[in-house]
Amino acid sequence: MMFLYSLKLFGSNWTKALKFLLCYAVIWGICFALLLPSFFAFKNLVVSSFADTNILSSTLSVFGGNFGENIKSLVQTSGAILQGAFQLNAGLCIYGLLVMFVVLPFLANVAKYAYCEMLYSYMTSKNKTGFFSALVRSLRKSLLFALAKVIYNLFFLATIGLCIYGLCLSTNATFVHYGLPLVVFVDLVLLLSLEQITVLGWMPAIIVFDCNIFKAYQRGFKAVKRHFWATFGTTALFFVIFWGLCVLFGIYSLIVLVPLLTALLCVYNMVSFFCSQGMRFYYNENNILTPKKLEEVDSFKKNAYIL
Repeated sequence: MMFLYSLKLFGSNWTKALKFLLCYAVIWGICFALLLPSFFAFKNLVVSSFADTNILSSTLSVFGGNFGENIKSLVQTSGAILQGAFQLNAGLCIYGLLVMFVVLPFLANVAKYAYCEMLYSYMTSKNKTGFFSALVRSLRKSLLFALAKVIYNLFFLATIGLCIYGLCLSTNATFVHYGLPLVVFVDLVLLLSLEQITVLGWMPAIIVFDCNIFKAYQRGFKAVKRHFWATFGTTALFFVIFWGLCVLFGIYSLIVLVPLLTALLCVYNMVSFFCSQGMRFYYNENNILTPKKLEEVDSFKKNAYIL
């Protein structure tokens, strides 16, 4: 249900999503400009490393016939490039990593907060709030949330990276060719889904209840915990579709799919949180969804257990 209503709300607010995607593109442009010093410093290292693996000449081959070998080669080459970059210029390498994994997600989370503010206005009263006005109005709260979210996500990113790198160290040719693509796919879906549901209600709780980031995290996690498996299954479905489309259309499709998934997950977070709280909301111009309150669901489960 949450999956379908998220798609409906996303479709009925496509102009808001477009504004968010434009802001997302600007953020990527800013971060690309910040990365230029690192790019020019390590360009020869990257080109020579990928040229040896024959991936640079055909990036789409990563999702080609030798899927497992290509994944292993890509991951190990990326690790070698990172190690080589530290040896060449550790300071500039750290600068580049900070831009990619701190500055970029920080700015993206500020934009996502503004987007969710716009969705909240529409879901509660169909008010049309401008993206810039929502961004300015929520800036104080969004900055604190973005900083906390970046710190929180670094742990999951490190875990995912280490898991995939560890899997790619396997020397078993049969496993690499047949098993590695499936294991990496499942690993990405499960870990990203777990990361997503642990923070699913965090930002919506700040917006809806106007509380601090610590209280909001508790409320958001409590809301998810009460319908954990349904939320986990729906979240995993998003990532299964996402990675499936990546495999189908190739690595270049990430340029389009990542921003779309980001926008869609913002909508899904709001829908899921509203449903968990039993809050009525508009999902299009003419229809209102009235989910059951958590107290009613809890009471039903308790009575069913007694009976």
